[in-house]
Amino acid sequence: MEFKDRLKQLRHENKMTQSKLAEKLDYGYTAIANYESGKNQPSIGVLIKIASIFQVSLDYLLGVTDIRKPLTENTESAEYMEFFQYFSMLSADGKKELTLYTQWLLDKQTFTKIDFPGSTARHRRSSPLIASQEQEEYKLK
Repeated sequence: MEFKDRLKQLRHENKMTQSKLAEKLDYGYTAIANYESGKNQPSIGVLIKIASIFQVSLDYLLGVTDIRKPLTENTESAEYMEFFQYFSMLSADGKKELTLYTQWLLDKQTFTKIDFPGSTARHRRSSPLIASQEQEEYKLK
């Protein structure tokens, strides 16, 4: 679906007129009519505002995906935004490697009880051996 169609769909879903959307963007209604007809394209700044108004991702607004808001949890935290910024700069191989490392960290933080009577000691399920395995060997369980 193209941006012009997605914009119109979102506007209708939210029972919003072209004039009302234009008002929220400090534009005249003809600007919205031109976006929806495909005559004009908004700037990146305006796209961000439109996505915010309809509470959708830019990818959804632009028709790249049908997932409205894929990242919803913790998107407000500074730590999350910093992590996401670094992640977006990685190459495809770097993203795969980071995913594997993250899986290893999650496994490392999971503890299991030692299985003998009276013991309260715990030990880690993971080991350096798991982290050193080939990529194909270390996958989500």
